[in-house]
Amino acid sequence: MRISKRIAATVAAAALTTVAITSCSAGGNGGGGGEVATEDNKPDKLTVAAWMDFPPELLASFEKKYGIKVVVDSFPDGASAQTVLRNGLASGGAGLSDVHLIELDWWTEMMAVPEDWVELPEIPGRWVDWKEKQGSVDGAITGYGTDIGPLGIAYNEEMMAAAGVATDDDSFAQFIGGDAASWKSFLDAGRKYVAASGNYFIDSLSSAFQAAINLMPAAFEDPESGKPYNLADNAEIKDLFMTFADAAEDGISAGIPIGHADWGAGFQNRQWATVVTPAWMTGIIADNAAGIPGWRVSSTFPDGGGNWGGSFFAVPASGKHTGWAVKLADYLTSPDAAVQWFHETGQFPSQVDAIASPDIAETQNEFFGGQKLGQIYGDLAAAAGDAAAGGYRGENFAGIQTLVTDGIRQVESGSATAQQAWDSVVSQFDALGFDTAD
Repeated sequence: MRISKRIAATVAAAALTTVAITSCSAGGNGGGGGEVATEDNKPDKLTVAAWMDFPPELLASFEKKYGIKVVVDSFPDGASAQTVLRNGLASGGAGLSDVHLIELDWWTEMMAVPEDWVELPEIPGRWVDWKEKQGSVDGAITGYGTDIGPLGIAYNEEMMAAAGVATDDDSFAQFIGGDAASWKSFLDAGRKYVAASGNYFIDSLSSAFQAAINLMPAAFEDPESGKPYNLADNAEIKDLFMTFADAAEDGISAGIPIGHADWGAGFQNRQWATVVTPAWMTGIIADNAAGIPGWRVSSTFPDGGGNWGGSFFAVPASGKHTGWAVKLADYLTSPDAAVQWFHETGQFPSQVDAIASPDIAETQNEFFGGQKLGQIYGDLAAAAGDAAAGGYRGENFAGIQTLVTDGIRQVESGSATAQQAWDSVVSQFDALGFDTAD
């Protein structure tokens, strides 16, 4: 399987442990007591911890401009990066890089102690408002935004046509529910496709379920207290869980999510016809489905659309070169850098100028049949409205989400019925002993 290092952290199991304790420069000041970058304190190198492929010229251009070499402390996936960061914060900064990439789902946990991080200077107008808000703690910016993850559905046009259910984007949109598309109508379409084709409709319902969770304003925790809701009483989550688990019992999913050893082979074997695809996943699909024609991205998404993923570059306050690290975080998240990220990895920018750039909106993607993915995902993000910001994510969001999505995997694998899987998830949640919200 050809899975690159840019797989987002959201595809890996996140631990339930919480932490106990344009290219204009922002000026390089580390707020909250951070140092100022000067020629006198300029280091020979800076390190940045990440799990993605970097645009080839981006780091080289920083070195050329400032005379500082940038070394990527590379991780195989976001979960590994999360573990190292969690342990480093718990031990006073030991082993941390100068700059860390932090994924949205575990952002709140990493920011549990704001003093662990350098307060970053404001860069007015660079990001969409909600992205800057996500990267702030108590009004102070602690993370400069990279991408956002507008949600789309990748589908194989040739496989749909062979099954007699759709032949182009308009007919596929109608097949999954049109303007009134919902998760129910999408899953019902999956049942029809399976009946007509004898093939799986989707790679993984656990992944689709995770996307559906991201559309909810407060899936697992109370925004006011930060405490988890009692899962047994969380009717909205239970209803959503059973909707997906019932579809899993009906066999519409191959049960092979991104990150699974057989995911790439599934594309090559034409094992499924759709994948829930946030913008950052398009490049990964192109890598894994290389040579398989017919893949497109639909302009329609269930329940109006939303966001999955998106990351931030943040600077640990324990670093030896915080002023220059702030300059690097600024450089890596400029609008020009965002355009480079888009072409390298397919990541959709959070930077306002980059989103408006013809280099994003007008670029045709050869693998996806010449579609202008920047325009499609821009329209999907606009259609999502406030849902694009994602719901509330407290310190335990990532862990609880992993717990419930694992329940869907139980049904996909045939090891449990929908009801058995829900009962198991609730039992595991109860065993954690959370002080739950009233």
